[in-house]
Amino acid sequence: MYLNNRLPANLQSLQRLRILVVDSSDDYCYMITVLLQLYGMEVLTASSAQQALKIFIKWQPDILVSEIALPNDDSCTLIRQVRTKAGEHGKMVTAIALTDYNNQNDLCDGFDMQFSKPLNLDEFVTKLVCLAICYCSI
Repeated sequence: MYLNNRLPANLQSLQRLRILVVDSSDDYCYMITVLLQLYGMEVLTASSAQQALKIFIKWQPDILVSEIALPNDDSCTLIRQVRTKAGEHGKMVTAIALTDYNNQNDLCDGFDMQFSKPLNLDEFVTKLVCLAICYCSI
């Protein structure tokens, strides 16, 4: 496994947590999906903001992990739409940005956390677990 045994092997709080991964790279989507499924999370993927919004409305995930620089799409618009839709359903959603940018100022408002590509998988899962535990305790 990718982790250095810093996390309990069986985190019940992660079971059935819904994660929507939005990235133009099939490889990134696959890598993140496999990693999160190891912890019992349910994962769906989208390669565009339009596709992501459709999935979000129907599936209502708990956490959104989205690439910022989606080709032909605007991630800032996506996060605003996600926040609006989540609010309409009385739901809180955690949003994580995946970016090639090293400058936080390049991010749009609405994301709770940022990770730069290439992902440090150990750090990504550790922080995601922390967010998930906080989310589940609300």
